Amino acid sequence: MSPRENNPSRREPAGGRLKFLKFWFPVFLYSGIIFYASSLPDLKPPLEIKNIDKAVHVLEYLPFGFLLAGAFSQQWPAVRLWQAVTICSLLYGISDEYHQSFVPGREAGIPDVIADTTGGFLGVWIYLFRQKRIKNKLRVS
Repeated sequence: MSPRENNPSRREPAGGRLKFLKFWFPVFLYSGIIFYASSLPDLKPPLEIKNIDKAVHVLEYLPFGFLLAGAFSQQWPAVRLWQAVTICSLLYGISDEYHQSFVPGREAGIPDVIADTTGGFLGVWIYLFRQKRIKNKLRVS
């Protein structure tokens, strides 16, 4: 046995890696989808309605926030989830807008970052609302 295997404090709990993948792989996959969508040049919203792109940003980041909340909920209580997901949505939104600034036909802007952050915030809100309903149903039955 290697020294790492002998040290119980360094051993990963059974299924720890699978649990990590179960919750974090969807976050990484969805982050990649956002990155890919941001790489598409001259992407226009399907409807020509003023500021519809802000709604698209909110809808794009809502699942991101939901998935992040599910991943972070394995370590942190609800109060920390709000903070962590909102900050991660803000930071990923900033990096997404920075990335878009190099893509032909795309523009970067602070209103888009605000919409991204709002979407992440709504995602964590929906996640926590759903968890509360599940907990209440289990308590009743």
